[in-house]
Amino acid sequence: MSPRSALLLVASWLVIPGQALAADSTELTPEKVAKIRRDEAQALAEVNAEYGNRKSSEMSTAERREAIDKQKAASASVLEKHGVSGKDFARYEARMSPEDNARAKAEDQRLEEAAKAAKKPAAAAAPEEVHVQQGFSDQDPVELEAMEGAEPAIDVGVPKDAELPQ
Repeated sequence: MSPRSALLLVASWLVIPGQALAADSTELTPEKVAKIRRDEAQALAEVNAEYGNRKSSEMSTAERREAIDKQKAASASVLEKHGVSGKDFARYEARMSPEDNARAKAEDQRLEEAAKAAKKPAAAAAPEEVHVQQGFSDQDPVELEAMEGAEPAIDVGVPKDAELPQ
């Protein structure tokens, strides 16, 4: 074996496992793509809200430039948060099959439903309707007459000690 081929062999032993480990850590799946797309849409919506959700034609050149820079930074931070480079993400999205796109769409719908379900308990904690009774009964007595300074006295129905005729 020549020294050149031996050196090439040793170098390949050092480089190839490192590439394999790097590829495994940033493995993209349609589910992960759906999460990234959702986070990116939220980040861009926040930037657009900061600028009043105006069209780019309604902004001055300086505002438009700032908005575009902030949008780029928001997209980059989302990709960094998920541990994916922009190049790898774009490449994976371009090579997604129709089945992968369907899986990503299903995952996006599942995430949307989960977000709605998380918001529902907060809405369910709202105060319920208050029942207002007209009149009186044993369960909800009403004080008919009260004198100023006197303790409230409520007499409704038959006293509990009395026996009812049969």
